[in-house]
Amino acid sequence: MKFKSLIMASAVACSLAAPAMAEGGMFEGALPENWTADVVAAVKYNFYNFHNWQQDGTSNYTWMITYDADVQGKWKVANWRNLVDIDLGQTWVEGFGKRKAADRLFWESMVDFNMTEVLKPYVGNRFETQMLSGYEYTEDEDGNEVKKAVSSFMDPAYETQVAGLAYIPNDMFSQRLGFANRMTISNGYGYADDADTKKFEKFRDEPGLESITEFKYALSDIVGFKSRLWAFCNFEGVEAIDGKWENLLSVLIAPLIELQVGYDMAYDLDQDKDAQYKTMVLFGLTWRWF
Repeated sequence: MKFKSLIMASAVACSLAAPAMAEGGMFEGALPENWTADVVAAVKYNFYNFHNWQQDGTSNYTWMITYDADVQGKWKVANWRNLVDIDLGQTWVEGFGKRKAADRLFWESMVDFNMTEVLKPYVGNRFETQMLSGYEYTEDEDGNEVKKAVSSFMDPAYETQVAGLAYIPNDMFSQRLGFANRMTISNGYGYADDADTKKFEKFRDEPGLESITEFKYALSDIVGFKSRLWAFCNFEGVEAIDGKWENLLSVLIAPLIELQVGYDMAYDLDQDKDAQYKTMVLFGLTWRWF
């Protein structure tokens, strides 16, 4: 119910937003004619401090830095697309200390060969990891917090090589289906380890099939929505499917001020047996480069 209310509120905000903002960013026109780019950098910060405040309240702050780039070069024979997503943020709450609010380092590079106007063979590479250590928080018998590291930079890290056929009818929609070789790197936390063997594996190689569905739509010059559904199934069977569904609604309230509403859902058996969910509402300074 909370998520539905959030979507309804965002839809109202979109319908009331004034469609008078100019398109493009601060570097618009700097790229060659055969290149297009959608690049946004943002900084968000919230701070609350309470002292002897009788109406209830807990001191806290949250900071977050994001960089989202979609850059594509087009030629007669092929198109080259690069996606970069960098998210980093922390939350501090009095009595609980610091927790991660966001942590992602993602790069994907694809080359599409223009076999026809809509069907395009492609090859590509993808890399994903995190920058800060991740922890699991529990309490001991005395109620004291116990912090246990469960992940770190390059542990886990994922490197994937892909090749297949893409259906791209327009700039808003694309569907990719192909063979993928997904490599998992984990030196200390066991994300690449096979529990059925005695040896501790730090590296795992998984060949399989991959599907990527993308949709991007600009409702106006100031309102945009994008969605990406990724799924990977190794050749061991359908019970080993990993997937991630990412959705982001962006509303430019004023120059350099943007509201973002996001909903992500993920499943990775190596991380957890249950599905993972993330809902976010971000409001802060945003610099659109292109």
